[in-house]
Amino acid sequence: MYDYLAFRIKEVFFLKERKKPGPHPEKPLEHDLKVRIDNEGLAKIEYCMKKLNATRSEVLRKGVNSLYDELKKQ
Repeated sequence: MYDYLAFRIKEVFFLKERKKPGPHPEKPLEHDLKVRIDNEGLAKIEYCMKKLNATRSEVLRKGVNSLYDELKKQ
């Protein structure tokens, strides 16, 4: 069943399908990861989050991808 949002513009109604949160079909995020980190490491992650305007998960994914690419070049 679909949820719809109705928009009323100049007496004309438009129906738009509401996006629901869920898995990404091209790259499903199936795994949860728990890590232990010190205050300095957490501060660095939070700094990157603010600078990149990204979530913690996005920052960590970018860091892992960057490190992986660097190691593959060697």
